[in-house]
Amino acid sequence: MAAHTVSEPDLLDVALDAFADSGYDGTSVREVCRRLGVSHNLVHERYGSKERLWYAAIEHGFRTLAGELGAAAQAATGDELDRLRAILLRYVEVTAERPALIRIINHEAARPGSRLDHVYERYILPAHEVADVVLRDLAANGRARPVPPATLHFLVGHGAGGMVSLPALAGRFPWDGSTVTEQARDAVDVVLRGILV
Repeated sequence: MAAHTVSEPDLLDVALDAFADSGYDGTSVREVCRRLGVSHNLVHERYGSKERLWYAAIEHGFRTLAGELGAAAQAATGDELDRLRAILLRYVEVTAERPALIRIINHEAARPGSRLDHVYERYILPAHEVADVVLRDLAANGRARPVPPATLHFLVGHGAGGMVSLPALAGRFPWDGSTVTEQARDAVDVVLRGILV
């Protein structure tokens, strides 16, 4: 692949996958360029460093996810519960398409650091704030138990999301013929039924 034919989204998608596979420390710019089939200089010319490449890849991946979740929230019909279900289901669908997003979080969340701070402050915290408003409204109306948004995050993001981000493990379980994505959607419904009064 010639350097001039590598689009920005393609380069950042490959970088996301590399960082998801090996973590920040285990990924080299050379490895990203090898996956792309381009000169080692391409990434340095565009980004200057591995750190800047990581931040660009994160912005690319999580901005897309945030946009999809916002669109799902706007398109949802019905009440707050329907809106919450639409957001969570779209989260599972998008992360099934791009499991690198959850896998990068798994790498970065194992220990404190500036990269985790960045992802948390720019993407996880705003999502928590939206979820908190919805959960409080449902609880105030007597429709749901009071649930901290962090509980919902771990149950969906690393419970249902684990089915798509850990394909080797998910493949070891006997499924009923449904896809992993369908199983993850079922898990979202189980979580929501557990919240409802």
